[in-house]
Amino acid sequence: MTTTEQTTQTSKSKRIVSANQRRAEIMIAALFLVTAAASIPGAFVLDSILNASNYLAQVFPNKGAVELGTLMWSINNIGIIFIAVFAFPLLRKLDEALAVGYLASRITEGTIMMVGAAATLLLIPLSQEFLQANAPQGSWFLTLGDVLKQAEFLGLTGLSLPVLGLGGLLFTWMLFRFRLVPRGISVVGLIGYAVVLFGSIAGWFGLIDVAPGGNGTIFALPVATFEIILLPFWLLFRGFKTPEAPERIVAAK
Repeated sequence: MTTTEQTTQTSKSKRIVSANQRRAEIMIAALFLVTAAASIPGAFVLDSILNASNYLAQVFPNKGAVELGTLMWSINNIGIIFIAVFAFPLLRKLDEALAVGYLASRITEGTIMMVGAAATLLLIPLSQEFLQANAPQGSWFLTLGDVLKQAEFLGLTGLSLPVLGLGGLLFTWMLFRFRLVPRGISVVGLIGYAVVLFGSIAGWFGLIDVAPGGNGTIFALPVATFEIILLPFWLLFRGFKTPEAPERIVAAK
């Protein structure tokens, strides 16, 4: 083997990426972890209050917890959009249509969830008025509260989950198709997002309970494994597998 061949093979074995791409990979990994760390406890904080039988009497006295839970959801809502924003430059080079679709799905998902967060915050003044009026349980306060609570559920879970599943399938299909990460990681993601998509649709018909703590929570395990463990840690330590630019190889020769 000649010196030239050794240099070429060594060069081919290295992952050569720009500083911008490496920063993007680290940001994507960090955002996956941050959004999980914010949304999971945020969901359970809100659910513990809003699922109470006398929830409208509980919201205002627990105003701080409701605001904290909503803030944590809002961090998630913004973070998921920026995951797609940081991934877009790389994905666009590979398949622009799928990259735009993934970005659009994340923006749509984040917007829907912010509507749910707004509905949650509106429950605070409603609860205050309910308590001050000493209104009976069958009053219009409760009717309006049920509407806002349903809007919260649809925004943070019922409508956003199918969009998450669809967008996640676009993302993981690109990871699989272009071998950006090991096939095992992308397959777990494909399975996880497919389960989220079809499971959330099943939730519309009452076949499973997709709310946090419901019997549908187990179906989130594959996508949680992908988003919290497999992909972020791979990106932190290895990054996307991008082909080496031809001019780099020529330069090495």
